Amino acid sequence: MPDENPFRDDALESVRGLIAEAEVRVEELRAEVERVERTKRVWNDLLAYIEKRWFLHVQALMDRERDLLHQLREHNHPVVGHLEQIYRTARQEGMSMLKRFPSHLEVASANAGLNIDRESRHPRYSFDNKFFQLEIDDRKGTARLSDHEGRLVELPADIDAVIEAVQREHARVMERPFDSKRFLSKLRHQYLAIIAKDGLTDGDAIPIRRITARLHSNEKRFRTDEFLIDLSRLVEQGATEIDGYVLELQQTKDTSQGMLLHGAGGRGYIGYIKFRRA
Repeated sequence: MPDENPFRDDALESVRGLIAEAEVRVEELRAEVERVERTKRVWNDLLAYIEKRWFLHVQALMDRERDLLHQLREHNHPVVGHLEQIYRTARQEGMSMLKRFPSHLEVASANAGLNIDRESRHPRYSFDNKFFQLEIDDRKGTARLSDHEGRLVELPADIDAVIEAVQREHARVMERPFDSKRFLSKLRHQYLAIIAKDGLTDGDAIPIRRITARLHSNEKRFRTDEFLIDLSRLVEQGATEIDGYVLELQQTKDTSQGMLLHGAGGRGYIGYIKFRRA
């Protein structure tokens, strides 16, 4: 075989140019497919909200997608008139629903097996003995769900959507299986690791947030509100002795650093944790 390539260099460069053009076109088409897929997701969401009669979700989605709707108007798409009617209906029905929100929420909660705390007053509600807090913004038409450990979700305040969010978070936090021995063992392990690192003595008190911070670093799916409920269950059951040591919790006045135990185990804000000899 000859050592030199018989094809001219300019011919090879022209082929390389074709490849480069094709690569550019591939990227353009990929971007176009992604854009169309995103648009399809918007219309799927809109249809789902309409079918569920989630009026505030419809309005919020269409407000968020103004640019997409504007493009349809510019192209005189025949669906524009229908979309404008959908938006007007959603806005009108959403405002009407918000005016009757307290009574609707009470009925929907009862049907879902959720008990609103008696102290609840619009626009602030709570569930599970004030563990979950729900705040309604009538002006924005939004609902914000939080618990003792912070904000969980904010969404348009359609009743059924709000109930679904409360049920989902209630199940995640409150309905998990609980093994007191396993949890206490994990607590003891974390405690010993921290005092060893800090050069402390077994029996010294450490901030409870040091425990949660270490668990957050070591456990991929760790959630502080789930830890709080497990700690509350442990205290309520009284299963606090392990390997000749007894768990003790100390209160704090610093609510930003403490954790408020839930239920019968509640005793103010817990700021520190230690183990003393039994």
